[in-house]
Amino acid sequence: MSAVPQRTQILVKDLIFQSKYNLSHTQTDLMAYLVNVTYWAISVDGYYVIATKKVMSDLPQLGEKTFEASLKVLKELRLVECKIVEVLEWRGKPKLRGIRLTEKGKEYNAKLMLPNQDKILKKMKKELDEALKKLSISEKKEETKETTTSTETTPPTPKLPKKEKIDDFIEQSRQYFGSTSRPICNLVPTYNQDTTFYINSYNRLSIITPQNEFKQITNPKAISEFWQWLYLHPQRVGDKIDFTKTPTLKELNNRYTNRAIKIGEERYTIVAFVQEDSGVKVKVREESGAERFLIDSSTNKDMVMELGYCQEIVLMVLG
Repeated sequence: MSAVPQRTQILVKDLIFQSKYNLSHTQTDLMAYLVNVTYWAISVDGYYVIATKKVMSDLPQLGEKTFEASLKVLKELRLVECKIVEVLEWRGKPKLRGIRLTEKGKEYNAKLMLPNQDKILKKMKKELDEALKKLSISEKKEETKETTTSTETTPPTPKLPKKEKIDDFIEQSRQYFGSTSRPICNLVPTYNQDTTFYINSYNRLSIITPQNEFKQITNPKAISEFWQWLYLHPQRVGDKIDFTKTPTLKELNNRYTNRAIKIGEERYTIVAFVQEDSGVKVKVREESGAERFLIDSSTNKDMVMELGYCQEIVLMVLG
Protein backbone atom coordinates (compact mmCIF):
# COMPACT_ATOMS: atom_id res chain seq x y z
CA MET A 1 0.00 0.00 0.00
CA SER A 2 1.30 3.41 -0.88
CA ALA A 3 1.63 6.31 1.52
CA VAL A 4 -1.35 8.57 2.19
CA PRO A 5 -1.93 10.58 -1.02
CA GLN A 6 -1.59 14.34 -1.17
CA ARG A 7 -4.92 15.96 -0.32
CA THR A 8 -6.46 18.84 1.57
CA GLN A 9 -6.46 18.19 5.32
CA ILE A 10 -10.03 19.43 5.86
CA LEU A 11 -13.41 17.81 5.19
CA VAL A 12 -14.05 18.22 1.48
CA LYS A 13 -17.09 16.96 -0.41
CA ASP A 14 -15.73 15.16 -3.45
CA LEU A 15 -18.75 15.39 -5.75
CA ILE A 16 -17.13 13.34 -8.51
CA PHE A 17 -16.44 10.51 -6.05
CA GLN A 18 -19.98 10.82 -4.65
CA SER A 19 -21.49 10.49 -8.11
CA LYS A 20 -19.18 7.63 -9.11
CA TYR A 21 -20.30 5.43 -6.18
CA ASN A 22 -23.84 6.87 -5.91
CA LEU A 23 -23.37 7.94 -2.29
CA SER A 24 -25.88 9.93 -0.28
CA HIS A 25 -24.80 13.25 1.26
CA THR A 26 -24.52 11.59 4.67
CA GLN A 27 -22.37 8.76 3.31
CA THR A 28 -20.16 11.30 1.53
CA ASP A 29 -19.74 13.31 4.75
CA LEU A 30 -18.66 10.16 6.56
CA MET A 31 -16.24 9.26 3.75
CA ALA A 32 -14.68 12.74 3.98
CA TYR A 33 -14.27 12.24 7.73
CA LEU A 34 -12.74 8.76 7.42
CA VAL A 35 -10.25 9.95 4.79
CA ASN A 36 -8.88 12.50 7.24
CA VAL A 37 -8.51 10.22 10.28
CA THR A 38 -5.18 9.13 8.79
CA TYR A 39 -3.82 12.50 9.97
CA TRP A 40 -4.64 12.04 13.66
CA ALA A 41 -5.84 8.52 14.58
CA ILE A 42 -3.53 5.84 15.97
CA SER A 43 -2.70 3.05 13.53
CA VAL A 44 -2.68 -0.65 14.45
CA ASP A 45 -1.59 -3.01 11.66
CA GLY A 46 -2.62 -0.40 9.09
CA TYR A 47 -6.08 0.12 10.60
CA TYR A 48 -6.93 3.49 12.18
CA VAL A 49 -8.64 3.22 15.56
CA ILE A 50 -11.87 5.22 15.69
CA ALA A 51 -14.17 4.94 18.69
CA THR A 52 -17.87 5.48 17.94
CA LYS A 53 -18.00 8.06 20.76
CA LYS A 54 -15.29 10.05 18.98
CA VAL A 55 -17.22 10.00 15.68
CA MET A 56 -20.40 11.11 17.44
CA SER A 57 -18.47 13.97 19.03
CA ASP A 58 -17.02 15.10 15.71
CA LEU A 59 -20.14 14.47 13.60
CA PRO A 60 -23.09 14.95 15.99
CA GLN A 61 -25.49 15.47 13.08
CA LEU A 62 -25.15 11.81 12.07
CA GLY A 63 -26.46 9.93 15.06
CA GLU A 64 -25.13 6.48 15.94
CA LYS A 65 -27.67 4.51 13.88
CA THR A 66 -27.06 6.65 10.80
CA PHE A 67 -23.30 6.33 11.29
CA GLU A 68 -23.48 2.52 11.45
CA ALA A 69 -25.79 2.36 8.43
CA SER A 70 -23.58 4.68 6.36
CA LEU A 71 -20.45 2.76 7.36
CA LYS A 72 -22.13 -0.48 6.29
CA VAL A 73 -22.74 1.00 2.81
CA LEU A 74 -19.12 2.13 2.49
CA LYS A 75 -17.95 -1.36 3.45
CA GLU A 76 -20.30 -3.04 0.97
CA LEU A 77 -18.95 -0.75 -1.78
CA ARG A 78 -15.44 -1.81 -0.71
CA LEU A 79 -14.37 1.77 -0.06
CA VAL A 80 -13.31 0.96 3.51
CA GLU A 81 -12.41 -2.14 5.51
CA CYS A 82 -13.04 -2.68 9.24
CA LYS A 83 -11.78 -5.08 11.89
CA ILE A 84 -11.41 -5.17 15.66
CA VAL A 85 -7.87 -4.35 16.78
CA GLU A 86 -6.17 -4.31 20.19
CA VAL A 87 -4.56 -1.00 21.17
CA LEU A 88 -1.57 -2.09 23.24
CA GLU A 89 -0.45 1.50 23.89
CA TRP A 90 -3.64 2.38 25.77
CA ARG A 91 -4.48 1.49 29.36
CA GLY A 92 -6.36 -1.77 29.58
CA LYS A 93 -5.36 -2.67 26.02
CA PRO A 94 -8.87 -2.07 24.70
CA LYS A 95 -10.19 -3.75 21.59
CA LEU A 96 -11.77 -1.20 19.26
CA ARG A 97 -12.89 -0.89 15.69
CA GLY A 98 -10.14 -0.12 13.21
CA ILE A 99 -10.87 1.32 9.78
CA ARG A 100 -8.68 1.65 6.71
CA LEU A 101 -9.25 2.87 3.18
CA THR A 102 -9.15 0.45 0.29
CA GLU A 103 -7.42 1.38 -2.93
CA LYS A 104 -10.79 2.60 -4.23
CA GLY A 105 -11.41 4.56 -1.04
CA LYS A 106 -8.08 6.34 -1.32
CA GLU A 107 -9.33 7.98 -4.50
CA TYR A 108 -11.50 10.27 -2.36
CA ASN A 109 -10.16 13.84 -2.40
CA ALA A 110 -6.81 12.58 -3.69
CA LYS A 111 -6.92 14.93 -6.67
CA LEU A 112 -8.52 17.93 -4.99
CA MET A 113 -6.29 20.78 -3.88
CA LEU A 114 -7.53 24.14 -2.67
CA PRO A 115 -5.84 26.95 -4.66
CA ASN A 116 -4.44 28.60 -1.53
CA GLN A 117 -3.11 25.35 -0.10
CA ASP A 118 -1.58 24.39 -3.42
CA LYS A 119 0.20 27.76 -3.50
CA ILE A 120 1.56 27.22 0.01
CA LEU A 121 2.79 23.71 -0.79
CA LYS A 122 4.54 24.88 -3.94
CA LYS A 123 6.24 27.64 -1.94
CA MET A 124 7.39 25.15 0.71
CA LYS A 125 8.70 22.77 -1.97
CA LYS A 126 10.62 25.63 -3.59
CA GLU A 127 12.12 26.67 -0.23
CA LEU A 128 13.14 23.07 0.49
CA ASP A 129 14.74 22.69 -2.94
CA GLU A 130 16.65 25.97 -2.50
CA ALA A 131 17.85 24.96 0.96
CA LEU A 132 19.05 21.59 -0.33
CA LYS A 133 20.85 23.30 -3.19
CA LYS A 134 22.63 25.72 -0.84
CA LEU A 135 23.62 22.90 1.50
CA SER A 136 24.92 20.86 -1.43
CA ILE A 137 26.99 23.77 -2.76
CA SER A 138 28.42 24.42 0.70
CA GLU A 139 29.40 20.79 1.15
CA LYS A 140 31.01 20.66 -2.31
CA LYS A 141 33.12 23.72 -1.48
CA GLU A 142 34.32 22.10 1.74
CA GLU A 143 35.10 18.87 -0.10
CA THR A 144 37.02 20.76 -2.82
CA LYS A 145 39.04 22.62 -0.19
CA GLU A 146 39.94 19.39 1.58
CA THR A 147 40.86 17.69 -1.70
CA THR A 148 43.18 20.49 -2.86
CA THR A 149 45.04 20.55 0.46
CA SER A 150 45.37 16.78 0.71
CA THR A 151 48.29 14.78 -0.67
CA GLU A 152 46.49 11.45 -0.43
CA THR A 153 45.81 9.59 -3.66
CA THR A 154 42.72 7.77 -2.34
CA PRO A 155 39.37 9.56 -2.08
CA PRO A 156 38.84 11.24 1.33
CA THR A 157 36.32 9.72 3.72
CA PRO A 158 33.03 11.66 3.51
CA LYS A 159 32.82 14.13 6.36
CA LEU A 160 29.53 14.48 8.17
CA PRO A 161 28.10 18.02 8.11
CA LYS A 162 27.66 20.12 11.21
CA LYS A 163 24.74 19.23 13.45
CA GLU A 164 23.11 22.62 12.84
CA LYS A 165 22.92 21.96 9.09
CA ILE A 166 21.32 18.56 9.54
CA ASP A 167 18.86 19.99 12.07
CA ASP A 168 17.79 22.67 9.57
CA PHE A 169 17.46 20.02 6.87
CA ILE A 170 15.35 17.80 9.14
CA GLU A 171 13.05 20.65 10.15
CA GLN A 172 12.39 21.72 6.56
CA SER A 173 11.81 18.12 5.50
CA ARG A 174 9.37 17.51 8.34
CA GLN A 175 7.43 20.65 7.56
CA TYR A 176 7.11 19.81 3.88
CA PHE A 177 6.44 16.08 4.05
CA GLY A 178 4.30 16.35 7.18
CA SER A 179 1.99 18.87 5.51
CA THR A 180 1.74 17.09 2.15
CA SER A 181 1.64 13.47 3.39
CA ARG A 182 3.94 12.56 0.51
CA PRO A 183 6.44 9.71 1.04
CA ILE A 184 10.02 10.86 1.61
CA CYS A 185 11.75 7.96 -0.15
CA ASN A 186 12.35 4.23 -0.19
CA LEU A 187 15.45 2.12 -0.95
CA VAL A 188 17.23 3.21 2.23
CA PRO A 189 20.37 1.31 3.36
CA THR A 190 19.77 -1.45 5.98
CA TYR A 191 16.02 -1.49 5.17
CA ASN A 192 14.07 -3.56 2.66
CA GLN A 193 14.05 -1.71 -0.66
CA ASP A 194 10.23 -1.44 -0.56
CA THR A 195 10.14 0.13 2.91
CA THR A 196 8.78 3.66 2.51
CA PHE A 197 9.62 6.55 4.85
CA TYR A 198 7.17 9.31 5.69
CA ILE A 199 6.24 11.80 8.43
CA ASN A 200 3.20 10.66 10.41
CA SER A 201 0.44 12.77 11.98
CA TYR A 202 2.55 13.20 15.13
CA ASN A 203 5.33 14.77 13.04
CA ARG A 204 7.55 11.75 13.64
CA LEU A 205 9.66 9.71 11.22
CA SER A 206 7.79 6.54 10.30
CA ILE A 207 7.81 3.72 7.79
CA ILE A 208 5.39 1.62 5.78
CA THR A 209 6.77 -1.91 5.56
CA PRO A 210 6.45 -4.19 2.52
CA GLN A 211 3.71 -5.95 4.55
CA ASN A 212 1.74 -2.65 4.66
CA GLU A 213 2.40 -2.10 8.37
CA PHE A 214 2.65 1.47 9.63
CA LYS A 215 5.39 1.92 12.23
CA GLN A 216 6.92 4.94 13.95
CA ILE A 217 10.70 4.78 14.32
CA THR A 218 11.65 5.25 17.98
CA ASN A 219 15.31 4.24 18.02
CA PRO A 220 17.34 7.52 18.20
CA LYS A 221 20.31 5.90 16.44
CA ALA A 222 18.15 4.69 13.53
CA ILE A 223 16.51 8.11 13.23
CA SER A 224 19.88 9.89 13.22
CA GLU A 225 21.37 7.50 10.67
CA PHE A 226 18.41 7.98 8.32
CA TRP A 227 18.60 11.79 8.35
CA GLN A 228 22.38 11.75 7.94
CA TRP A 229 22.07 9.43 4.95
CA LEU A 230 19.30 11.50 3.37
CA TYR A 231 21.25 14.72 3.93
CA LEU A 232 24.23 13.24 2.09
CA HIS A 233 21.94 12.05 -0.73
CA PRO A 234 19.64 15.06 -1.34
CA GLN A 235 18.72 13.77 -4.80
CA ARG A 236 16.69 11.04 -3.05
CA VAL A 237 14.44 13.51 -1.21
CA GLY A 238 10.87 12.91 -2.39
CA ASP A 239 12.00 10.06 -4.67
CA LYS A 240 9.85 6.98 -4.08
CA ILE A 241 11.09 4.43 -6.57
CA ASP A 242 8.58 2.33 -8.47
CA PHE A 243 10.63 -0.79 -9.17
CA THR A 244 8.12 -2.01 -11.75
CA LYS A 245 9.01 0.85 -14.10
CA THR A 246 12.12 1.11 -16.27
CA PRO A 247 14.34 3.90 -14.87
CA THR A 248 15.88 6.67 -16.92
CA LEU A 249 19.63 7.26 -17.02
CA LYS A 250 19.13 10.32 -14.79
CA GLU A 251 17.19 8.27 -12.25
CA LEU A 252 19.91 5.62 -12.12
CA ASN A 253 22.52 8.28 -11.40
CA ASN A 254 20.32 10.00 -8.80
CA ARG A 255 19.52 6.79 -6.97
CA TYR A 256 22.72 4.78 -7.00
CA THR A 257 25.72 7.09 -7.48
CA ASN A 258 28.10 6.81 -4.50
CA ARG A 259 26.36 3.66 -3.27
CA ALA A 260 28.56 0.75 -2.21
CA ILE A 261 28.23 -2.58 -4.01
CA LYS A 262 29.83 -5.98 -3.45
CA ILE A 263 30.62 -8.42 -6.26
CA GLY A 264 32.08 -11.65 -4.98
CA GLU A 265 34.63 -10.61 -2.37
CA GLU A 266 35.35 -7.26 -4.01
CA ARG A 267 33.78 -3.99 -2.89
CA TYR A 268 33.23 -0.98 -5.13
CA THR A 269 31.57 2.42 -5.10
CA ILE A 270 29.34 3.39 -8.01
CA VAL A 271 30.76 6.50 -9.71
CA ALA A 272 28.32 6.97 -12.59
CA PHE A 273 26.06 5.33 -15.15
CA VAL A 274 27.23 6.13 -18.67
CA GLN A 275 25.04 5.95 -21.77
CA GLU A 276 26.09 3.68 -24.62
CA ASP A 277 24.31 3.32 -27.96
CA SER A 278 23.05 -0.13 -27.00
CA GLY A 279 22.52 0.47 -23.29
CA VAL A 280 24.30 1.73 -20.20
CA LYS A 281 27.65 1.03 -18.53
CA VAL A 282 28.46 1.27 -14.82
CA LYS A 283 31.61 3.10 -13.77
CA VAL A 284 32.87 2.03 -10.35
CA ARG A 285 35.69 2.93 -7.99
CA GLU A 286 37.81 0.17 -6.47
CA GLU A 287 38.95 0.32 -2.84
CA SER A 288 42.37 1.40 -4.11
CA GLY A 289 40.80 4.49 -5.69
CA ALA A 290 41.16 3.32 -9.30
CA GLU A 291 38.11 3.76 -11.51
CA ARG A 292 36.87 1.44 -14.24
CA PHE A 293 33.71 0.03 -15.80
CA LEU A 294 32.17 -3.23 -14.68
CA ILE A 295 33.44 -6.08 -16.84
CA ASP A 296 31.45 -8.87 -18.47
CA SER A 297 33.45 -11.93 -17.38
CA SER A 298 32.33 -13.95 -20.42
CA THR A 299 33.74 -11.43 -22.94
CA ASN A 300 36.21 -9.52 -20.73
CA LYS A 301 34.71 -6.30 -22.12
CA ASP A 302 32.80 -3.46 -20.48
CA MET A 303 29.37 -4.67 -19.46
CA VAL A 304 26.56 -2.90 -21.36
CA MET A 305 23.06 -3.36 -20.00
CA GLU A 306 19.49 -2.28 -20.70
CA LEU A 307 18.30 0.31 -18.15
CA GLY A 308 15.80 -1.91 -16.34
CA TYR A 309 18.19 -4.86 -16.17
CA CYS A 310 20.94 -2.55 -14.95
CA GLN A 311 18.80 -1.51 -11.98
CA GLU A 312 17.99 -5.15 -11.20
CA ILE A 313 21.70 -6.00 -11.12
CA VAL A 314 22.55 -3.02 -8.93
CA LEU A 315 19.82 -3.93 -6.43
CA MET A 316 21.28 -7.42 -6.18
CA VAL A 317 24.79 -6.24 -5.30
CA LEU A 318 24.13 -3.18 -3.14
CA GLY A 319 26.35 -3.30 -0.07
